[in-house]
Amino acid sequence: MSFSSELKQELLGLAAGEPCCQLAESYGLMLFGKGFSAGDISLTTENRAVAERYCYVAGRLCRGAPVFSQISAKKYRVSVADASDRLRVLSAFGYDGRERTRRLNWGNITDECCVGAFLRGAFLTCGTVTAPEKNYHLEFVVPHYNLSVDLKKFLEDNEFFPKSVRRGGHYVLYFKKTEDIQNLIGIMGASRFVMEFIDVIVYKDIRNNVNRRLNFESANLNKTVNAAMRQNELLERLYASPAFSLLPDDWRAIAKLRLENPEFSLQQLGDALSPAMSRSGVNYRLRRMCEIAETLH
Repeated sequence: MSFSSELKQELLGLAAGEPCCQLAESYGLMLFGKGFSAGDISLTTENRAVAERYCYVAGRLCRGAPVFSQISAKKYRVSVADASDRLRVLSAFGYDGRERTRRLNWGNITDECCVGAFLRGAFLTCGTVTAPEKNYHLEFVVPHYNLSVDLKKFLEDNEFFPKSVRRGGHYVLYFKKTEDIQNLIGIMGASRFVMEFIDVIVYKDIRNNVNRRLNFESANLNKTVNAAMRQNELLERLYASPAFSLLPDDWRAIAKLRLENPEFSLQQLGDALSPAMSRSGVNYRLRRMCEIAETLH
């Protein structure tokens, strides 16, 4: 089962709540289905549990039973077949069937507690979320432009600011920020998934930080190795030239020690000399000898 399906399963198992919240959730569930008009009230979904909830809600508002069917191996359809029943459903949410376009009736979301319930219903019908291990993405796929505009305003009024795009004849409102997705899941009531989402975010941040550090250290190591190889190449060139014999004794001693012990640090080179020399002293002499070697042909 996908992360999105598991989330919907948890949302479907939540307690009904206050009557106003029950109305708001049912409204979100019905409004964002495939059809919500006098001519068609229906839902098509790949989630059987969501189809069953839709069928239950529609059935409570109708005199006759909604039609539940499996139209393919992984797709279910629920529809209200009787015209008078469709008008009953619309009337329950403040519509008369003469609406020319599908719009949000704000009167069905009466209190602050209803916000999460309404979004829960909408998400069950038209929402999806990507597993956080793969990507951070939550979206609502809305079937009508004006309805997408209304939902966007509703979200913005509640401090959620989605991006929007048109995709395959639908209008998609989506979120990429982890904080937005986490808060949306939370306001819909899926507390267990909020914790799971946070756990994944923390794990990915730690893993990314470790990878960045390893890459940084690896890059530094490569630079160090390349610099040491270049230094030894130059010292060998200098050692093989007449110019080497003209260097001061302590310089020649450092060069020989470096060629014999390429793995030594500057401090180890300095400690191995007699008398011992500071790290900066060793570094200065090696750098100057390399500069001299670069002038040799």
